[in-house]
Amino acid sequence: MAWAAEFEGLAPVGLDGLAVARPLAIQDALENAALFNGAQVNSLAVKKGGQWGETTQLKGTPQGDYKLLREWQSNGFLHVVLDVAPPAAPASPVASAPVETMKSTASRAAARCDGGGYRRKVLLAHFWIEHPSQTLDLDRFPEGIQVELTRQLHAGQQFLPQRSPNVGVFDLVPQVFDPLLQPERVREMARLYSVQFIVGGIVRDTSFSGERYTVAYGTDLRPGERKTVANLPILNFAQVGVKAVPAARRFDMDLFVFDGVSGALVNRHRISGKAEGEVVQDTGRALGTVGFTETDYGRLVEAKLSEATTLLSQDLNCIPFSAKITRVEKNSVYIDAGYTSNLRPGDTLQVYRISASAMPIDSASYLPSMRLGMPEEQLGTYTVNQVQPLFSMGTVKGVRVEPGDYVRFVGQERKNE
Repeated sequence: MAWAAEFEGLAPVGLDGLAVARPLAIQDALENAALFNGAQVNSLAVKKGGQWGETTQLKGTPQGDYKLLREWQSNGFLHVVLDVAPPAAPASPVASAPVETMKSTASRAAARCDGGGYRRKVLLAHFWIEHPSQTLDLDRFPEGIQVELTRQLHAGQQFLPQRSPNVGVFDLVPQVFDPLLQPERVREMARLYSVQFIVGGIVRDTSFSGERYTVAYGTDLRPGERKTVANLPILNFAQVGVKAVPAARRFDMDLFVFDGVSGALVNRHRISGKAEGEVVQDTGRALGTVGFTETDYGRLVEAKLSEATTLLSQDLNCIPFSAKITRVEKNSVYIDAGYTSNLRPGDTLQVYRISASAMPIDSASYLPSMRLGMPEEQLGTYTVNQVQPLFSMGTVKGVRVEPGDYVRFVGQERKNE
Protein backbone atom coordinates (compact mmCIF):
# COMPACT_ATOMS: atom_id res chain seq x y z
CA MET A 1 0.00 0.00 0.00
CA ALA A 2 1.21 3.52 -0.83
CA TRP A 3 -0.15 6.72 0.62
CA ALA A 4 0.70 10.42 0.85
CA ALA A 5 2.83 11.47 3.82
CA GLU A 6 4.46 14.56 5.31
CA PHE A 7 8.25 14.94 5.19
CA GLU A 8 10.51 17.67 6.55
CA GLY A 9 13.58 19.15 4.89
CA LEU A 10 16.00 21.92 5.82
CA ALA A 11 18.73 24.04 4.26
CA PRO A 12 20.99 26.84 5.52
CA VAL A 13 19.88 30.42 4.83
CA GLY A 14 23.01 31.99 3.40
CA LEU A 15 23.73 35.38 1.89
CA ASP A 16 21.51 34.57 -1.11
CA GLY A 17 18.46 34.41 1.15
CA LEU A 18 15.27 32.38 0.97
CA ALA A 19 15.16 32.28 -2.83
CA VAL A 20 18.10 29.86 -2.82
CA ALA A 21 17.45 28.12 0.51
CA ARG A 22 13.82 27.16 -0.25
CA PRO A 23 14.47 24.87 -3.29
CA LEU A 24 17.36 23.23 -1.41
CA ALA A 25 15.12 22.54 1.60
CA ILE A 26 12.41 21.14 -0.68
CA GLN A 27 15.03 18.95 -2.35
CA ASP A 28 16.10 17.65 1.07
CA ALA A 29 12.49 16.80 1.98
CA LEU A 30 11.98 14.95 -1.31
CA GLU A 31 15.18 12.99 -0.67
CA ASN A 32 13.83 11.98 2.75
CA ALA A 33 10.56 10.90 1.14
CA ALA A 34 12.41 8.85 -1.48
CA LEU A 35 14.45 7.02 1.18
CA PHE A 36 11.38 6.42 3.37
CA ASN A 37 9.76 4.26 0.68
CA GLY A 38 12.78 2.03 0.12
CA ALA A 39 16.29 2.58 -1.20
CA GLN A 40 18.93 0.85 -3.30
CA VAL A 41 22.60 0.98 -2.26
CA ASN A 42 25.46 0.46 -4.71
CA SER A 43 28.89 0.13 -3.11
CA LEU A 44 32.35 -0.94 -4.26
CA ALA A 45 35.62 -0.92 -2.30
CA VAL A 46 39.04 -1.14 -3.97
CA LYS A 47 42.43 -1.61 -2.31
CA LYS A 48 45.62 -0.56 -4.06
CA GLY A 49 48.73 -1.14 -2.00
CA GLY A 50 47.88 0.13 1.45
CA GLN A 51 45.27 2.63 0.24
CA TRP A 52 41.54 1.93 0.22
CA GLY A 53 39.09 3.65 -2.10
CA GLU A 54 35.32 3.35 -1.97
CA THR A 55 32.37 4.40 -4.12
CA THR A 56 28.85 4.30 -2.71
CA GLN A 57 25.56 5.55 -4.05
CA LEU A 58 22.18 5.59 -2.30
CA LYS A 59 19.08 5.80 -4.50
CA GLY A 60 15.60 6.34 -3.12
CA THR A 61 12.26 5.42 -4.67
CA PRO A 62 10.95 8.10 -7.10
CA GLN A 63 8.01 10.04 -5.66
CA GLY A 64 4.94 11.71 -7.06
CA ASP A 65 3.82 15.33 -6.80
CA TYR A 66 4.18 17.35 -3.61
CA LYS A 67 2.56 20.29 -1.85
CA LEU A 68 4.36 22.77 0.41
CA LEU A 69 2.42 22.81 3.67
CA ARG A 70 4.47 25.16 5.86
CA GLU A 71 7.92 26.63 6.39
CA TRP A 72 9.81 28.42 9.18
CA GLN A 73 13.32 29.61 10.10
CA SER A 74 15.34 28.49 13.10
CA ASN A 75 19.03 28.98 13.99
CA GLY A 76 19.99 30.03 10.48
CA PHE A 77 18.14 27.16 8.77
CA LEU A 78 14.95 27.12 6.70
CA HIS A 79 12.60 24.23 7.53
CA VAL A 80 9.88 23.07 5.14
CA VAL A 81 7.19 20.39 5.43
CA LEU A 82 5.87 18.78 2.24
CA ASP A 83 2.87 16.60 1.59
CA VAL A 84 4.37 14.09 -0.85
CA ALA A 85 2.15 11.91 -3.01
CA PRO A 86 3.10 8.28 -3.63
CA PRO A 87 4.75 7.38 -6.94
CA ALA A 88 2.47 6.61 -9.85
CA ALA A 89 1.75 2.94 -10.40
CA PRO A 90 3.78 1.45 -13.26
CA ALA A 91 1.86 0.95 -16.47
CA SER A 92 0.85 -2.62 -17.17
CA PRO A 93 2.70 -4.23 -20.08
CA VAL A 94 0.86 -4.43 -23.39
CA ALA A 95 0.75 -7.94 -24.78
CA SER A 96 0.70 -6.72 -28.36
CA ALA A 97 4.00 -4.82 -28.10
CA PRO A 98 6.80 -7.39 -28.38
CA VAL A 99 9.09 -4.77 -29.89
CA GLU A 100 9.63 -3.31 -26.41
CA THR A 101 11.58 -6.44 -25.49
CA MET A 102 14.07 -5.80 -28.29
CA LYS A 103 16.76 -3.63 -26.78
CA SER A 104 18.75 -1.31 -28.98
CA THR A 105 22.51 -1.48 -29.11
CA ALA A 106 22.73 1.54 -26.83
CA SER A 107 20.37 -0.04 -24.30
CA ARG A 108 22.37 -3.26 -24.22
CA ALA A 109 25.56 -1.28 -23.64
CA ALA A 110 23.90 0.61 -20.79
CA ALA A 111 22.81 -2.67 -19.21
CA ARG A 112 26.40 -3.93 -19.11
CA CYS A 113 27.72 -0.93 -17.20
CA ASP A 114 26.93 0.51 -13.79
CA GLY A 115 27.69 4.20 -14.18
CA GLY A 116 25.71 5.12 -11.08
CA GLY A 117 23.17 7.11 -13.09
CA TYR A 118 25.41 10.20 -13.04
CA ARG A 119 25.24 12.69 -15.91
CA ARG A 120 28.66 13.35 -17.45
CA LYS A 121 29.70 16.75 -18.84
CA VAL A 122 30.39 16.85 -22.59
CA LEU A 123 31.81 19.74 -24.63
CA LEU A 124 30.78 20.00 -28.29
CA ALA A 125 33.70 21.69 -30.00
CA HIS A 126 33.65 23.40 -33.40
CA PHE A 127 32.64 21.23 -36.37
CA TRP A 128 34.80 21.88 -39.42
CA ILE A 129 33.38 22.08 -42.95
CA GLU A 130 35.82 20.55 -45.45
CA HIS A 131 34.17 22.18 -48.49
CA PRO A 132 32.49 25.46 -47.42
CA SER A 133 31.35 26.18 -51.00
CA GLN A 134 28.92 23.23 -50.71
CA THR A 135 27.09 24.79 -47.76
CA LEU A 136 26.09 28.20 -49.17
CA ASP A 137 22.42 27.42 -48.51
CA LEU A 138 23.09 25.96 -45.04
CA ASP A 139 22.90 28.94 -42.71
CA ARG A 140 25.40 28.72 -39.78
CA PHE A 141 25.75 24.98 -40.36
CA PRO A 142 28.62 24.28 -37.88
CA GLU A 143 26.79 26.09 -35.08
CA GLY A 144 23.59 24.29 -36.01
CA ILE A 145 25.27 20.90 -35.62
CA GLN A 146 26.41 21.90 -32.14
CA VAL A 147 22.95 23.18 -31.18
CA GLU A 148 21.14 20.04 -32.39
CA LEU A 149 23.60 17.64 -30.75
CA THR A 150 23.36 19.64 -27.53
CA ARG A 151 19.57 19.36 -27.60
CA GLN A 152 19.58 15.63 -28.26
CA LEU A 153 22.25 14.83 -25.67
CA HIS A 154 20.46 16.87 -23.02
CA ALA A 155 17.15 15.14 -23.79
CA GLY A 156 18.80 11.74 -23.30
CA GLN A 157 19.40 12.46 -19.56
CA GLN A 158 22.87 10.84 -19.67
CA PHE A 159 24.98 13.94 -20.30
CA LEU A 160 25.24 17.65 -19.52
CA PRO A 161 26.33 19.10 -22.88
CA GLN A 162 27.68 22.56 -23.65
CA ARG A 163 29.13 24.25 -26.74
CA SER A 164 32.37 26.03 -27.55
CA PRO A 165 31.46 28.34 -30.46
CA ASN A 166 34.30 28.72 -32.98
CA VAL A 167 36.77 26.82 -30.77
CA GLY A 168 37.94 23.50 -32.20
CA VAL A 169 39.55 20.60 -30.39
CA PHE A 170 41.77 20.11 -33.45
CA ASP A 171 42.67 22.04 -36.61
CA LEU A 172 41.71 21.08 -40.14
CA VAL A 173 44.87 21.45 -42.23
CA PRO A 174 44.35 22.07 -45.99
CA GLN A 175 45.37 19.16 -48.23
CA VAL A 176 45.59 16.87 -45.18
CA PHE A 177 42.70 14.43 -44.83
CA ASP A 178 43.11 13.44 -41.17
CA PRO A 179 43.48 16.16 -38.50
CA LEU A 180 46.52 16.25 -36.25
CA LEU A 181 45.29 15.23 -32.80
CA GLN A 182 46.82 17.03 -29.81
CA PRO A 183 46.15 15.39 -26.42
CA GLU A 184 47.44 18.39 -24.48
CA ARG A 185 44.99 20.63 -26.33
CA VAL A 186 42.16 18.24 -25.42
CA ARG A 187 43.14 18.28 -21.74
CA GLU A 188 43.49 22.06 -21.68
CA MET A 189 40.02 22.54 -23.21
CA ALA A 190 38.55 20.05 -20.73
CA ARG A 191 40.08 22.03 -17.84
CA LEU A 192 38.95 25.35 -19.31
CA TYR A 193 35.32 24.29 -19.84
CA SER A 194 35.21 21.93 -16.83
CA VAL A 195 34.02 18.87 -18.79
CA GLN A 196 34.81 15.16 -18.81
CA PHE A 197 34.57 14.54 -22.57
CA ILE A 198 35.01 16.56 -25.77
CA VAL A 199 33.40 15.86 -29.14
CA GLY A 200 34.52 17.34 -32.46
CA GLY A 201 33.89 16.59 -36.10
CA ILE A 202 34.48 17.27 -39.77
CA VAL A 203 31.67 17.52 -42.32
CA ARG A 204 33.29 15.89 -45.33
CA ASP A 205 30.60 16.14 -48.01
CA THR A 206 27.30 17.98 -48.53
CA SER A 207 27.37 17.88 -52.34
CA PHE A 208 24.40 17.74 -54.75
CA SER A 209 23.81 15.12 -57.42
CA GLY A 210 21.27 14.63 -60.19
CA GLU A 211 18.56 17.02 -61.36
CA ARG A 212 14.80 17.30 -61.30
CA TYR A 213 12.68 19.92 -63.08
CA THR A 214 9.82 22.11 -61.90
CA VAL A 215 7.85 25.07 -63.23
CA ALA A 216 9.05 28.25 -61.50
CA TYR A 217 7.91 31.87 -61.23
CA GLY A 218 9.86 35.00 -60.38
CA THR A 219 13.59 35.30 -59.85
CA ASP A 220 14.08 33.12 -56.79
CA LEU A 221 17.16 30.96 -57.27
CA ARG A 222 18.97 29.11 -54.51
CA PRO A 223 22.49 27.65 -54.60
CA GLY A 224 22.67 24.65 -56.91
CA GLU A 225 19.63 25.68 -58.96
CA ARG A 226 19.40 27.06 -62.52
CA LYS A 227 16.45 28.34 -64.50
CA THR A 228 15.42 28.79 -68.15
CA VAL A 229 12.76 31.46 -68.83
CA ALA A 230 10.25 31.11 -71.70
CA ASN A 231 10.99 33.57 -74.51
CA LEU A 232 7.43 34.90 -74.80
CA PRO A 233 6.34 38.46 -73.91
CA ILE A 234 3.94 37.76 -71.06
CA LEU A 235 5.78 34.71 -69.72
CA ASN A 236 9.11 36.50 -69.96
CA PHE A 237 7.75 39.44 -67.97
CA ALA A 238 6.49 37.11 -65.22
CA GLN A 239 9.78 35.15 -65.31
CA VAL A 240 7.90 31.89 -65.91
CA GLY A 241 10.16 29.04 -66.85
CA VAL A 242 11.61 25.66 -66.01
CA LYS A 243 13.92 25.38 -63.05
CA ALA A 244 16.48 22.60 -62.65
CA VAL A 245 17.05 21.74 -58.99
CA PRO A 246 19.32 19.12 -57.41
CA ALA A 247 17.63 15.74 -56.98
CA ALA A 248 19.84 14.31 -54.21
CA ARG A 249 22.40 15.39 -51.62
CA ARG A 250 24.91 13.69 -49.35
CA PHE A 251 25.77 14.21 -45.70
CA ASP A 252 29.11 12.66 -44.68
CA MET A 253 30.66 13.52 -41.31
CA ASP A 254 33.58 12.21 -39.24
CA LEU A 255 32.92 12.26 -35.50
CA PHE A 256 35.77 12.29 -32.94
CA VAL A 257 35.25 11.50 -29.25
CA PHE A 258 37.93 12.44 -26.68
CA ASP A 259 38.47 11.79 -22.99
CA GLY A 260 39.18 15.13 -21.34
CA VAL A 261 41.19 13.75 -18.41
CA SER A 262 43.79 11.87 -20.46
CA GLY A 263 43.37 13.67 -23.79
CA ALA A 264 43.09 10.31 -25.54
CA LEU A 265 40.90 9.60 -28.55
CA VAL A 266 38.10 7.32 -27.32
CA ASN A 267 36.60 6.57 -30.73
CA ARG A 268 35.88 7.95 -34.18
CA HIS A 269 32.93 7.31 -36.48
CA ARG A 270 31.93 7.93 -40.10
CA ILE A 271 28.29 8.97 -40.32
CA SER A 272 26.89 9.22 -43.83
CA GLY A 273 23.66 9.21 -45.78
CA LYS A 274 21.91 10.47 -48.89
CA ALA A 275 18.62 12.33 -49.25
CA GLU A 276 16.45 12.56 -52.37
CA GLY A 277 13.72 15.08 -53.08
CA GLU A 278 13.81 18.59 -51.63
CA VAL A 279 17.47 18.98 -50.69
CA VAL A 280 18.13 22.73 -51.08
CA GLN A 281 17.52 24.82 -47.95
CA ASP A 282 16.18 28.35 -47.63
CA THR A 283 18.90 30.45 -46.03
CA GLY A 284 16.55 31.52 -43.24
CA ARG A 285 16.06 27.92 -42.06
CA ALA A 286 19.10 27.09 -39.96
CA LEU A 287 19.83 23.65 -38.57
CA GLY A 288 18.25 23.32 -35.16
CA THR A 289 15.01 25.03 -36.21
CA VAL A 290 11.69 23.38 -37.05
CA GLY A 291 11.77 24.79 -40.59
CA PHE A 292 15.02 22.98 -41.37
CA THR A 293 13.41 19.57 -40.88
CA GLU A 294 10.57 20.35 -43.30
CA THR A 295 12.82 19.32 -46.22
CA ASP A 296 14.07 15.84 -47.10
CA TYR A 297 17.67 16.91 -46.52
CA GLY A 298 16.82 18.45 -43.15
CA ARG A 299 15.22 15.21 -42.00
CA LEU A 300 18.30 13.26 -43.13
CA VAL A 301 20.69 15.53 -41.20
CA GLU A 302 18.56 15.34 -38.07
CA ALA A 303 18.42 11.52 -38.31
CA LYS A 304 22.20 11.30 -38.74
CA LEU A 305 22.80 13.56 -35.75
CA SER A 306 20.47 11.30 -33.76
CA GLU A 307 22.66 8.39 -34.89
CA ALA A 308 25.70 10.34 -33.68
CA THR A 309 24.04 10.80 -30.28
CA THR A 310 23.49 7.05 -30.01
CA LEU A 311 27.12 6.33 -30.90
CA LEU A 312 28.32 8.84 -28.29
CA SER A 313 26.22 7.10 -25.65
CA GLN A 314 27.72 3.74 -26.60
CA ASP A 315 31.28 5.11 -26.47
CA LEU A 316 30.97 6.90 -23.13
CA ASN A 317 28.44 4.88 -21.16
CA CYS A 318 31.01 2.50 -19.62
CA ILE A 319 33.58 5.20 -18.82
CA PRO A 320 33.24 6.04 -15.10
CA PHE A 321 31.78 9.39 -14.08
CA SER A 322 34.42 11.82 -12.85
CA ALA A 323 34.52 15.41 -11.61
CA LYS A 324 37.32 17.81 -10.82
CA ILE A 325 38.27 19.20 -7.41
CA THR A 326 38.09 22.98 -7.81
CA ARG A 327 38.71 24.30 -4.28
CA VAL A 328 40.06 23.06 -0.95
CA GLU A 329 39.28 25.03 2.25
CA LYS A 330 40.41 23.35 5.47
CA ASN A 331 38.12 20.30 5.71
CA SER A 332 35.85 21.31 2.83
CA VAL A 333 36.57 20.01 -0.67
CA TYR A 334 34.55 21.37 -3.62
CA ILE A 335 33.98 19.55 -6.94
CA ASP A 336 32.51 20.84 -10.20
CA ALA A 337 29.45 18.55 -10.27
CA GLY A 338 26.25 18.77 -8.29
CA TYR A 339 22.54 18.12 -8.31
CA THR A 340 22.22 18.40 -12.11
CA SER A 341 24.78 15.59 -12.40
CA ASN A 342 22.58 13.46 -10.07
CA LEU A 343 25.01 13.66 -7.14
CA ARG A 344 23.35 13.38 -3.73
CA PRO A 345 24.55 13.86 -0.12
CA GLY A 346 26.07 10.64 1.18
CA ASP A 347 27.52 9.52 -2.16
CA THR A 348 31.19 8.50 -1.99
CA LEU A 349 33.69 8.57 -4.83
CA GLN A 350 37.33 7.62 -5.22
CA VAL A 351 39.97 10.35 -5.43
CA TYR A 352 42.69 10.24 -8.10
CA ARG A 353 45.63 12.44 -9.02
CA ILE A 354 47.51 12.56 -12.29
CA SER A 355 51.13 11.99 -11.38
CA ALA A 356 53.12 15.15 -12.04
CA SER A 357 56.46 13.36 -12.34
CA ALA A 358 55.34 10.43 -14.51
CA MET A 359 55.82 10.41 -18.28
CA PRO A 360 52.80 10.06 -20.60
CA ILE A 361 51.98 6.55 -21.76
CA ASP A 362 52.65 6.44 -25.50
CA SER A 363 51.84 3.89 -28.14
CA ALA A 364 54.53 2.08 -30.10
CA SER A 365 54.47 4.77 -32.79
CA TYR A 366 55.89 7.44 -30.40
CA LEU A 367 53.77 10.10 -32.06
CA PRO A 368 52.24 12.79 -29.77
CA SER A 369 48.84 12.17 -31.37
CA MET A 370 49.00 8.50 -30.32
CA ARG A 371 49.52 9.09 -26.60
CA LEU A 372 47.37 6.76 -24.57
CA GLY A 373 47.01 8.86 -21.42
CA MET A 374 48.64 9.82 -18.12
CA PRO A 375 49.33 7.56 -15.11
CA GLU A 376 47.15 8.17 -12.06
CA GLU A 377 47.53 7.43 -8.38
CA GLN A 378 44.64 6.64 -6.03
CA LEU A 379 44.46 8.86 -2.96
CA GLY A 380 41.37 7.99 -0.93
CA THR A 381 37.61 8.46 -0.69
CA TYR A 382 35.52 11.61 -1.16
CA THR A 383 32.18 11.87 0.67
CA VAL A 384 29.51 14.29 -0.60
CA ASN A 385 28.02 16.38 2.22
CA GLN A 386 26.19 19.25 0.49
CA VAL A 387 24.93 19.53 -3.08
CA GLN A 388 24.23 22.65 -5.13
CA PRO A 389 22.98 22.58 -8.76
CA LEU A 390 26.46 22.84 -10.32
CA PHE A 391 28.87 21.96 -7.51
CA SER A 392 29.16 19.88 -4.35
CA MET A 393 31.01 20.19 -1.07
CA GLY A 394 32.40 17.19 0.77
CA THR A 395 35.33 15.79 2.73
CA VAL A 396 38.33 13.56 2.13
CA LYS A 397 39.73 11.73 5.15
CA GLY A 398 43.33 10.76 5.77
CA VAL A 399 44.93 12.36 2.71
CA ARG A 400 45.66 15.84 1.40
CA VAL A 401 44.07 16.73 -1.92
CA GLU A 402 44.62 19.69 -4.24
CA PRO A 403 42.61 21.57 -6.88
CA GLY A 404 42.98 19.67 -10.13
CA ASP A 405 42.64 16.23 -8.56
CA TYR A 406 39.70 14.09 -9.67
CA VAL A 407 36.91 12.18 -7.97
CA ARG A 408 35.44 9.19 -9.80
CA PHE A 409 32.58 6.76 -9.38
CA VAL A 410 33.90 3.26 -10.06
CA GLY A 411 30.94 0.97 -10.57
CA GLN A 412 30.78 -2.69 -11.45
CA GLU A 413 30.08 -4.21 -14.85
CA ARG A 414 26.73 -5.92 -14.89
CA LYS A 415 26.12 -9.37 -16.31
CA ASN A 416 24.27 -9.64 -19.59
CA GLU A 417 20.66 -10.60 -19.15
